[in-house]
Amino acid sequence: MTAEPRFDRNARYGAALVGVLFAGYLNIATDFSTFIQAANYAGALGTDVPAVDFAEFVLILAIYVAAFVLMPASGARRLGAVTLACVALLLWATVGIERGVGNIVDPVAFWTFIADQGLVTMVVSLGGWLLVRGRHPIAFIVLLLALVPPVVSRILVDSSATSGVYTLVIEATVIVLGIGGAWLAVVIDRRVRSRSRERSAVRPGAVREPV
Repeated sequence: MTAEPRFDRNARYGAALVGVLFAGYLNIATDFSTFIQAANYAGALGTDVPAVDFAEFVLILAIYVAAFVLMPASGARRLGAVTLACVALLLWATVGIERGVGNIVDPVAFWTFIADQGLVTMVVSLGGWLLVRGRHPIAFIVLLLALVPPVVSRILVDSSATSGVYTLVIEATVIVLGIGGAWLAVVIDRRVRSRSRERSAVRPGAVREPV
């Protein structure tokens, strides 16, 4: 008889990894501008695209939450990742809508940078992954990579890049930096913990016996 498949730690890890990657891709690939415009016109647009955008936003948030909850980690880690995802995405949506209706204007450059879709996607995906995986606090320095997408976005806009080029470059930037940042965090985490173990192994004042 063949063994029945079990949803063990490895299966949960795999499902959570796929969920975070999928949610991250949807988050950077989805255009939410129509939803913001609909809020600006009080829902007067004769299209159902805003409703679709809203449904996609809720779906993305739900996938993030489900992925982090599935991760085989302590409850505190999972709660931290879920909290980050909910707070960051909901604040991002609020700022986007408030900017759309004109309640948030100046400084334009600051709010454009803070509300950049690539930045938010990396903060939620990479930041949540680092939290749920329990990486060393020093490894969180890789979150500085989230500052790159807004810079790339500004360069593309100033160079009058086409919409297709803009989309592909931003998506590629977020994907490469997100995955690269996760692996860089692994390297930093291992090195920091290895050095910490080495220091703790050598007790202060201990005299080594001659070989």
